[in-house]
Amino acid sequence: MKAIEKFHELEQGVLGIVKAADIYAVHTMANIRNEAPNMDVITSILLDNKISGLNLSNLSYKKVEIELLGAEGNFTAIGQQIIVAAHTALESYLILKFREYYRFLCSDLDEKLVEATLKLFNFRCLDDFKEAYKKFLGIHLPSFDVRYYSSDDCSFQPSDSWQALNLIYEARNNIVHKGKSIGYQVSTLMDSWYPFEFVRTWVSLFDVNFDFYIFQKKETSLYREHKDRANSAGVLI
Repeated sequence: MKAIEKFHELEQGVLGIVKAADIYAVHTMANIRNEAPNMDVITSILLDNKISGLNLSNLSYKKVEIELLGAEGNFTAIGQQIIVAAHTALESYLILKFREYYRFLCSDLDEKLVEATLKLFNFRCLDDFKEAYKKFLGIHLPSFDVRYYSSDDCSFQPSDSWQALNLIYEARNNIVHKGKSIGYQVSTLMDSWYPFEFVRTWVSLFDVNFDFYIFQKKETSLYREHKDRANSAGVLI
């Protein structure tokens, strides 16, 4: 299975958690507002694979509601699990994509030697990926930057893609090893949706642009921007 195919498979699993969180959120917000849940919205989430505005915009909440959710942590646990699942999909992609490119670039070598060499790589953190991708593939991960989206009152406000990746990795490590996110606050559904949406966008654009470069030796505009950033940072690729 190709890396992007495995990613899309895991992506569907994350979307399942998102859907469950969304339905839970619609009921929770209705309870907070002392009103009946909007069944049309719930039906759209269940049957039309849509998401509610609670994931997308601070305008879906009152200021006092955002403060209440932050204090009571209504969506913290499930939101953190979305971030962990998004991280898992991202990490799986990066591992499988490295192997995919490495095998292609070493296609003239003995297959057993290539496979034995691949077993020596141990990806424990983002810096491991950064080093291996640069050294063996000529790809500088911190220099690959994509446009990301967020909303006011959302915790996801990285300055660039590399900071976004590090934010997600750090949040995941805290959740898994310490039981909760320390530096990254998960209060509303926006705080889990936008990291996941960033991962989807980053992986999609990475896959297309570097497939052109690795497999066809073609430099797309995004690849050239990545190369220029690396050169400006004193990194030769």
